[in-house]
Amino acid sequence: MNNELRQLNFNDLIILSSSISLATYDFNVYLQNKRHFVNGYCLRCEEKGCNICPQDANFKLKNISHGASSDDILLATKQNGINFDDWHDEGILFLMEGPSKDYDIYEEISFNGYLKKPSKQWYWVHNEQEKYSYPEKFKGRKYGKLFNSLIFTFKLKNAYLTNLIKCGLNNDDDGYKGIDNYNNECINTCFESFLNKEIAILKPKVIFCFGSSVLKRFKSLYKLPAIVIGLPHPAGAQRGFKNEFYRHLYFSMILEGLFKANIYTSEEACRKYDEFLKLAPGNGDSIENND
Repeated sequence: MNNELRQLNFNDLIILSSSISLATYDFNVYLQNKRHFVNGYCLRCEEKGCNICPQDANFKLKNISHGASSDDILLATKQNGINFDDWHDEGILFLMEGPSKDYDIYEEISFNGYLKKPSKQWYWVHNEQEKYSYPEKFKGRKYGKLFNSLIFTFKLKNAYLTNLIKCGLNNDDDGYKGIDNYNNECINTCFESFLNKEIAILKPKVIFCFGSSVLKRFKSLYKLPAIVIGLPHPAGAQRGFKNEFYRHLYFSMILEGLFKANIYTSEEACRKYDEFLKLAPGNGDSIENND
């Protein structure tokens, strides 16, 4: 992970223990204990009083996520000797909405009078894993493995996956509310404090937004010219790409975005699509579930 992104994720958003050397903290260091040692976290919205859902005060900012990069996936899959000659090192951003349920990856910590739950695991990646490429794991629900498959399918050396909003709007029963329920000041504060800085560091040539809510909100926040592509949200039975139709759509839209951003040449895009046609499951009945 880029040093500036590491600082943003593990010193500004989630504050790691002072015993940890931030300069050398990467996925391999994390694996020694398979957990983050967290001392604190961002309280900007709490300090502004915009951390509570305007429609239901039982929901407030609680679960906290950080971003993950191609580097993290490469370390998790032990690709130390990989030949990157035909990989792409342009910045590419994949953008999700925000943390939802606990899924046993968060840990409640008291900090400066507040109780919030930063991720105790390396968000999106969690543990060592195999490397995947289309059609392996090219579906929703397990977003980290989908990210893994995107990186190896399209050979993306400098991709970054993060949430538009870093804190989930949760209640004490692990319920959560989507982005339309956040205080607008909270969204603006989080964007300026984190996502806008992540974009400035990564300098993505194309930004892929998962879901219409993320696409709409992101476009209202981000004013600079950029190629922004909306993708179906990888959740649910149909949109989770268990249905082969959505896998086809997903592959094509990402390939189109990489071409529009001049990351893939016309010739390379044609070769990639030819690979896709040969690998795609199904023989005329591909819109049926095959999982």
